[in-house]
Amino acid sequence: MTNHWRDIKNTDLILINGANPAEAHPVGFQWFVAAKNDPKRGPGSGGGAKMVHADPRFTRTSALADIYARIRVGTDVAYFGGLINYVLQNTLFHEEYVRNYTNASFLVKKDYGFKDGLFTGYDPATRKYDITTWGYQTDDAATAKAIASGSPTGGAPVGIAKRDMTLQDPQTVFQLMKQHYSRYTPEMVSRITGIPQDQFMRIAKLVGEMGKPDKVMTIVYAVGLTQHTTGGELIRAGAVLQLLLGNIGRPGGGMNAERGHANIQGNTDHAISWEILPGYLRIPAPGQKNLVWRCSHQDERVRLQFHSQAGEERILDDDLRPGAQGKDGGPDPERDDRHQHRPRFQPRDAGAGQPQVAGRDGSAAHHQLRILARAWRQPEFGENRGVHGADHPLDREGWLLREQRSLVAVEGPGPAARGQRPPRPLGPR
Repeated sequence: MTNHWRDIKNTDLILINGANPAEAHPVGFQWFVAAKNDPKRGPGSGGGAKMVHADPRFTRTSALADIYARIRVGTDVAYFGGLINYVLQNTLFHEEYVRNYTNASFLVKKDYGFKDGLFTGYDPATRKYDITTWGYQTDDAATAKAIASGSPTGGAPVGIAKRDMTLQDPQTVFQLMKQHYSRYTPEMVSRITGIPQDQFMRIAKLVGEMGKPDKVMTIVYAVGLTQHTTGGELIRAGAVLQLLLGNIGRPGGGMNAERGHANIQGNTDHAISWEILPGYLRIPAPGQKNLVWRCSHQDERVRLQFHSQAGEERILDDDLRPGAQGKDGGPDPERDDRHQHRPRFQPRDAGAGQPQVAGRDGSAAHHQLRILARAWRQPEFGENRGVHGADHPLDREGWLLREQRSLVAVEGPGPAARGQRPPRPLGPR
């Protein structure tokens, strides 16, 4: 989350995608209600913040929303793309913010292009991009001055981008983005997402007001966006919209990821899991023996963070992963896997073991989907040996899934559907 839970009460518009905070976060949802009940908040002259919920399912969040838009699964990029296009075409973006606090004015190399769904630099043989043409045009004089100053760069290449503060040059990030998103017309958005065109325009007009200096919008999302192969693109599209409106770094704004349920949110907020420290900090990875090692392999920023008041480096004597240490204080490869469950899936990638999906908690839950695809084709994978991967949100009666409470719609055949067969263990006991 870029903003705090309580900060939601300061917003004028709440855009919710792929989330059900009214049920998943009933305590935190009080701040949504506080914004809606505040007569000083909201579009126009106020009257309370508005809430828009775009989701395939109608939930308690939908019931409390001012607009509920039923969207097809996985089409949020088109949804956000249409909102971005509306803001750009109608000049509703926050001009001062966009010019001074984003890369919109930077000039991109003239070799850059986009055609037939592919950017320049794509190699069909390797299916990878050479991103050389995606870089910025550099100001040689300013770059030379920066090098001469000796300012630390953290290992990044030194280069000062050319800028056009009027945003009129066709090679500016702003103009290239405007051209790219022009394809997301209201007609196309409606055709892709299934949201009626008139309803989408109602949402777009509300969003368009949020580029005013005295208005602010927050975007709230959860695993409905993240649990896709294009999850990064879905979230980035929302972030682009917020940057255009000047809603990043402001009270009541931001991109706020609220986990699938309150336990996961509290886990990361309070650093309960083994792999994180308070403040969303990662613990040292294997091989990072102490601060000297980390600073020698990281950038200048990390070194500056760990200076003492006397200016001397403080050495992190104790590895935060003692169970992974070897005799010399370094990593012990034989013991390192005891700290994480992801390596337990690696033998299954080679065809060993029994595949199973146990919810969707974390990046390892759907590790290598081809394992499931291969297993489902094997004759020994019996009829009642679990639920098909595409159907597992429709789980057994009485189960509470990690992301949502799913009710049994249709009784499935066989004993597995009636809960008579216990789930198989994920790994050796």
